[in-house]
Amino acid sequence: MIVSMHFSIKKFGIGPLFIFLGAIQFFQTILSASVYNLYFDLFIFSPGSSILYTSSLFSILLVFHTESIKKTRSLIYGLIFSNIAITILSYITLQQIFIDQYSLYKDNLERIYNFDITVFLIGTSLLYIDSILLIIIYEFLNYKFVKKMLFFKLFISTSIISLFDSCIFYTLSFSMEEQFTTLMLGNIIGKQISVIIFSIIFYFYLRIMGKPFRVIIPKYKKDIIKIFSF
Repeated sequence: MIVSMHFSIKKFGIGPLFIFLGAIQFFQTILSASVYNLYFDLFIFSPGSSILYTSSLFSILLVFHTESIKKTRSLIYGLIFSNIAITILSYITLQQIFIDQYSLYKDNLERIYNFDITVFLIGTSLLYIDSILLIIIYEFLNYKFVKKMLFFKLFISTSIISLFDSCIFYTLSFSMEEQFTTLMLGNIIGKQISVIIFSIIFYFYLRIMGKPFRVIIPKYKKDIIKIFSF
């Protein structure tokens, strides 16, 4: 869906892609807080964190790769604001559920909307940090390899950031849990699998569809530092 929306930018503009990415933040938050599955009879990880969060990182990289820094900055801030809005609306909805005697499936709704605010704040802060670090690493690889080794640049940059996010997020959020090591290891494995799959998808999309690089490619190391205008 991300690829198809990006492919149709010339026809519909970039708005539908941004709206879609902002909308799936709700599912990402709910899944990351409540849904964990056992894969390969070994690893436990959430599709919200491993798949949807990783897809958001790739979307940021895709926009940065083909569009302007300004549009990339707009996407990053849009995702941050979406997360904040989701939390505010979820809190308001939760309070309404507590006092409303006529809501259907009240118990289920309480479990869905009553997620840990601390975990949310950590996740939102990391999303901002991850996005900036992702762009910096990718820009550095662009500086080193210019228009070569696209798959390598996609994979390395997102793999590093995904590993960083898994370690920091689970250390800050679940270090006191009994299954801390199992959850963090599962999240690392899940995200790295997603990184491999997404790298292949986005690489062939950019190559087959002939999507261009941005007009500006860093020629000097100092050009990479300009990303701190975020």
